[in-house]
Amino acid sequence: MNTPLYIASRISMSESGGKSSPAVKVAIISVALSICIMLLAVSVVQGFRREIRDKITGFDAHVTLYANMEDSPKGSIVRDAALDSALRRLPFVTRIDYIASAPVLLKTKQAFKGVYMRGVDTGFDYSFLSSHLVAGRKPDRKKPAGSMREILVSRSTARKLTLHPGDTVNTYLVSDELRARPMIVSGIFDTHFDAYDDYYIYGDIDVVQQMSGVSPEDISAVEITTADFSRLDEYLPQLTYALNNAIDQGEINQSFRLSTVLEQGANYFAWLDLLDTNVAIILVLMTLVAMFTLISGMLIIILEKVRFIGVMRALGLSRHKLRRIFVLLAVRIGLTGLLIGNGVALLIISLQYFFHFIPLDASAYFIDFVPVSLAPMPLVYINLAFVCAIYLVLILPSQMAGRIRPSESMRFD
Repeated sequence: MNTPLYIASRISMSESGGKSSPAVKVAIISVALSICIMLLAVSVVQGFRREIRDKITGFDAHVTLYANMEDSPKGSIVRDAALDSALRRLPFVTRIDYIASAPVLLKTKQAFKGVYMRGVDTGFDYSFLSSHLVAGRKPDRKKPAGSMREILVSRSTARKLTLHPGDTVNTYLVSDELRARPMIVSGIFDTHFDAYDDYYIYGDIDVVQQMSGVSPEDISAVEITTADFSRLDEYLPQLTYALNNAIDQGEINQSFRLSTVLEQGANYFAWLDLLDTNVAIILVLMTLVAMFTLISGMLIIILEKVRFIGVMRALGLSRHKLRRIFVLLAVRIGLTGLLIGNGVALLIISLQYFFHFIPLDASAYFIDFVPVSLAPMPLVYINLAFVCAIYLVLILPSQMAGRIRPSESMRFD
């Protein structure tokens, strides 16, 4: 039988054998609060990282190809089968979108606003924008020939121009000559990402090409979505090599400039990295608080159990086993607080995940509720690391119990 474990599980946490002492209660509450705050902090930051990353990649693809200005003074890429084939041969490429963009002026009787119109192809994935629709629907590409085309605008643009789904807005593009075209607002989206919402509208690629006066093969950019956002540093050299090889082989007669979403959204990812730093500080501080209170609680328990220590030593219990009893007793306190803290944290995280009852100022945080993550592994790692840290730090104060002599304990008052 494991004697230290048995005694530690049966021993009372107070001198009188009744209810737990105030020091033990404080230690349990401290551990519970510490692990609760740690789990909430990690969950919230992971939720922020997911939400902000999804919004950035919703507007900007993982990798975007632009024309090399030395080869294409107009800044356009020629869309052909060879380019499409070269990209689709790469195993990590999951989706390719061809984009034609142009600055346009939207004008109504009340106001006007300059925006950037992104013309997208039939295969464009509208799921991100559809998830942030506040009115209407996504543009319909199946309308009869000759009918007015549809566009998707942001809430900020719609408010300034007093637009609603179904309204008509005149769209002007100024190049060598003024080109105008009326369009119907099919829907209104709001991602709370003002840096994008204020300037982007979405329509059909052929409309932008016609208004820009370019051929159907001329596009502004090629947007590439990869299989794993976190492996962009690995994919980018492979993509560059494949394109250069296709150019060397004569398959492609144009060169490109590559840009990743990490570069285009550098400010936002830097902000997320700063949040990670703040969370690391919180984890360290909460761990230290829990450790100090546990050590204090353990020392108080040792002082309350001096007579018990003397009896155990008189009965022949070794110092090593006596130290283990008090370490296990402190771990028992820590695990009690750990279970309470985990229960409270998981309850709050689950309620926030499903009901979003804690709001945020969307103008400051780009989202109108506190995002949380229910990913289990980070929470498991924090608990394991916390338990190991508690066990290791309690070895030192347990030495005090082993140094108490039976003769001294009998005189202790």
